[in-house]
Amino acid sequence: MNEFEENKADTPERTVSERHIEAVRQQGGLFVEAVRRTRMPMLVTDATLPDNPIIFANHAFVELSGYSMDELLGQDPHFMNGAGTDPEAIRRYEAAITDGRDETLEILQYRKDGSPFRAMLFASPVDDGQGTVTNHFLSYLNITRRYDAEEDLRALTSELEARVAARTQELEAANGRLSALVAEREMLLVEVNHRAKNSLAIAASLLAIQGRRQPDPAVRALFEEAQDRLNAMARVHDLLSKSEKAQRVDVSVYVADLCEALRPITENDDHIRLEAKMEDGILVEADTAVPLGIVLTELVTNAVKYAFPTPRSGTILVQARRSHPGWIELVVRDDGIGMSSLREGSLGYGLVRSLVQQIRGEIDVRSDAGLTVTISFPEAS
Repeated sequence: MNEFEENKADTPERTVSERHIEAVRQQGGLFVEAVRRTRMPMLVTDATLPDNPIIFANHAFVELSGYSMDELLGQDPHFMNGAGTDPEAIRRYEAAITDGRDETLEILQYRKDGSPFRAMLFASPVDDGQGTVTNHFLSYLNITRRYDAEEDLRALTSELEARVAARTQELEAANGRLSALVAEREMLLVEVNHRAKNSLAIAASLLAIQGRRQPDPAVRALFEEAQDRLNAMARVHDLLSKSEKAQRVDVSVYVADLCEALRPITENDDHIRLEAKMEDGILVEADTAVPLGIVLTELVTNAVKYAFPTPRSGTILVQARRSHPGWIELVVRDDGIGMSSLREGSLGYGLVRSLVQQIRGEIDVRSDAGLTVTISFPEAS
């Protein structure tokens, strides 16, 4: 309940209020009638009397408060305060009344039936023209619906924040589990690539041993070619086991490593020089690196065998570069004798073309002042 005071009918405040209302009614005319009829709840108090009692209330305030005009006259102006009214709002109102200044504040009030409502209270002093405050003019704007909507919004926001926080925790936990799985997968891939490298290296060594036992040079050459291809595959898995990006190989490192591994085949031919020029930062998938290494091994080996018949000398140049956005070029160029009938039959184009198709690439062969083979294929996205 609020601070309404019973039995005000025979008090001096009530008698003065009734006389004041009658005087205002007679003198105010149209203005008083307009205030009486407006839909904004309004009160007028008499600041010259103790406790600043109510001397006028319009119909809208009667409806808002639930009290009759007879009950309102003579009441303290903040009689609708109750248990839930903010003490700070009461302090601000009383300070404004004491200081004789305007005040606007939000306050919780209670009707006659005890039901609460939120109001925006506008309090203004009225003086006699000589600086003495004689009355206070109070008007109320019922903001209960707006306040309730804001409370609902605050509750909804709080609920959403709680849900977001809970969902965030769930996602963080899931992300943690996923990161652990990814890390475990990376470790497994490193181990798989390491074992694959070892297995291929062992197989290449067995082929080398078996090849050395062959009396026929042509057969020994076939064993050596197979050994070179296995070594190319082993190097891919070796790089994958050391790469920071699982299942991707840096082309510049890989091609340079392959060229270094193939360099011994030119050591007995001091008239042949092997060079490599690589563009940095080119990555390819493991599924591309394996066939690419075999193609490169095939092309360099054949260039060593057939491009420079004695006493001819020259250079084999291997380049890796981006030809245009999204595409990589691997170029093997020599300044040897070019495409002879002997060389055409020994390049192993069936194998090379098949592997190039496997990596969704294209091959271009040109015999002009030597032989240039260009392999173009899509870069890893």
